[in-house]
Amino acid sequence: MCYHLISRVANRAFYFNEEERTRFVERMWRVAYFSCVEILSYCVMSNHFHILAYVSPPCDLSEEEILARMRALYFGDRLFLFEREWERVSSSRDKTLRRRFLAQFTKRMWNASEFMKTLKQISSQSFNARLKHTGTIWESRFRARMIRPDEKAELMMAAGYIDRNPVKARMADWPDGYRWCGFAAACAGDVRCQKGYSFIYTFAPVEWNRAKELHEMSIGLALKELEDDPEARSATGSHGGNRLSVTSERLESIRRRRREDVESALPDRLPRILAHGNRRIARDVLAMLADGPRRPSDLRRELGVASPNYFTAQYLTPMVKAGFITPSDPASLHSPRQAYMITERGRRVLQ
Repeated sequence: MCYHLISRVANRAFYFNEEERTRFVERMWRVAYFSCVEILSYCVMSNHFHILAYVSPPCDLSEEEILARMRALYFGDRLFLFEREWERVSSSRDKTLRRRFLAQFTKRMWNASEFMKTLKQISSQSFNARLKHTGTIWESRFRARMIRPDEKAELMMAAGYIDRNPVKARMADWPDGYRWCGFAAACAGDVRCQKGYSFIYTFAPVEWNRAKELHEMSIGLALKELEDDPEARSATGSHGGNRLSVTSERLESIRRRRREDVESALPDRLPRILAHGNRRIARDVLAMLADGPRRPSDLRRELGVASPNYFTAQYLTPMVKAGFITPSDPASLHSPRQAYMITERGRRVLQ
């Protein structure tokens, strides 16, 4: 499931100067890695932040992977205490004790609420320690809106809304000039952010350059909506001679290109193979497997799907359960040599 997450600073105070925003972005990536959460888009403003994230279904992690995620999250005295406790636990022959110790950390993974709780807690602790502040710096609980990964129109709208924030606040002429948002980071070459936007726009499928072009359409539409809203225009001062520079001609061009892309990517006559997910991707998986067994990484590369967790959860696992495809080695589903084959039922769908 995808989540549009929003949280504001207490009393809408402008606590986040440039240094604090930079610290927050670095901390966000560490918490996301620990939490097994994929960041698709984000924007950190002076008094609030937006994050668009994908949370995949839980999977098995080795002890080494769990420890690596813990070491990415903690440092200093907290990491020292963790390492000392783990040394004590790991020296025991009691495997149950080891599992119980690690379970207190894994239960915080693959969960949007736990991700936000951890991120906001360590942000408050860091801010308070450095600036001699007391109490939380956040305004009540965060807000969240769930979006299914296959609801691409909703994801595009959410990402465009997020990246329009610095333009709306007059902090940049275009989001690529505001370095505390995912779009600017992606334009600067951050592969993590580029993969996030490719995830959002996989209905094409697309590489980063095409995702960038499509996302600029989404930003343009979000800004045009702001132009057309008198209340929002008044609140941001975008009236009279100070209007946002999104013309009606540009809006119509954006709409036409968006419509052409969606229509070419999702033809109506493709069969509904799964209850959820992109019909073209599901059909193309079957067509590729009809030529012989393929590994998931090969399928994703040709289909333009960036996230392995999303691809497995949204397509491979449901298609196996539905009987359209089958793994070559069911006993080792997570093996790097695992491949998938089409079944007779899958071939009938293609025919």
